This record gives sequence, C-alpha cells and structure tokens, in this order.
Amino acid sequence: MNKPWHAENKMPSKATLEQRIQWHREHQLHCACREAPKSLAAARPDLFAPAKYRRTSPSA
Repeated sequence: MNKPWHAENKMPSKATLEQRIQWHREHQLHCACREAPKSLAAARPDLFAPAKYRRTSPSA
C-alpha cells in the first residue's frame, strides 16, 4: 500500500461518479492495494480493464 499517496489523495466527500472514476484511475496508477469497485468497472469497462492501470512493480 502506498500510504503517502493515500494520505495526500482522499476521495472527495459525496463524490460524483466522475470523481470516483478519476480517483480510482489515479489510485491504480499509484497504488496496487486493491481493485476498483465492480460497480465502476461495470459502468466504465473501457477504463477498468484488468491490469490496464496497474503498477508493474510493488510500491517501496
């Protein structure tokens, strides 16, 4: 888990669908602690295809 990234990038309160999508896309670029929620993957499969935005190496 990339704790510094999580500390600096909180999900907005009452986030819209677009804000949630953007946050999870950035999350997958910077931290591989979990997948995006299935509801987002179902809403935008073009953005959340398996491994599309995953880090290739574990965070240090």
